[in-house]
Amino acid sequence: MTAVVVVGVLVGLGLTGILYGTVAVAPSLDTVARDAVRKVVPARQSRGTNNPLALLHGSGMGWARDVGILDHPSWSRLSAAFAITGTSPDLVVAQVFAWVGAGLVLPPVLWGLGAVLGISVPLGFPVLLAAVLVVVGVFLPFAQLREESLRRRRHVRIVVGSYVDLVVLCLAGGAGIESALVAAAEVSSDWASQRLGRTLLLARDSGQAGWLAIGDLGRQWDVPELCELASTLQLAGTEGARVRQALTARAVSLRRHEQADAESAANAMTERLFFPGALLLVGFLLFIGYPAFSRILGGF
Repeated sequence: MTAVVVVGVLVGLGLTGILYGTVAVAPSLDTVARDAVRKVVPARQSRGTNNPLALLHGSGMGWARDVGILDHPSWSRLSAAFAITGTSPDLVVAQVFAWVGAGLVLPPVLWGLGAVLGISVPLGFPVLLAAVLVVVGVFLPFAQLREESLRRRRHVRIVVGSYVDLVVLCLAGGAGIESALVAAAEVSSDWASQRLGRTLLLARDSGQAGWLAIGDLGRQWDVPELCELASTLQLAGTEGARVRQALTARAVSLRRHEQADAESAANAMTERLFFPGALLLVGFLLFIGYPAFSRILGGF
């Protein structure tokens, strides 16, 4: 009787989490406004529109806002990851609900199937498995978000180095600072360049300086290279500094940093390969020495 009650509670909690997350909620006016302004979106956000989890938007966020999760400092630190990946916070919360619900439903179902098939499994096993799956389901969407944001930041750093070179070429052709910034961003079809160009166009239409828009985008994405580029452009625009020489030096510095990051990543990969190589050597020695060792033991 106790086992039936425990299984029923787990299945009920899992179904409640899944049904709560799958309730379709109309998007808010803020979401519609952001989508209307942000015409160029990263690939992950565009893929999310075809994702069935897109129907979960808003339901989980409303609950998270009610319980005060959105006011936690850890959530505010995720704003840069949401901005650079183009992922809606609603989608992440919905993924958490879906994973937690699946983690609560799957172990009791497997335990019930095992009981039907005559496989005796202790009751503590599905409970422990459900607890592990719930913990994994809570942290897995945020881990994926963090990994995607790190990958996109590395990509943005590479794009910024090429972008600065293009700005220098436009300045050498006689263009002004604002025109050079916009023209250099429109050369590439990459999502980072397109987003940068869109930001500069909006800044120009609103009367804001281009370097201020670049600095705001760098802080929004948590990309220090964009903030440093904005500082260099601000000195050139307000203090009359030699912008071409300053940008050329900035491009050289960005390439050196990127080269240093690539070398450190290669060294780290080499160090990680030492452990499987050592295991392979140990296995080979065991394979060679086992026959002689077994004969020695057989002689006794």
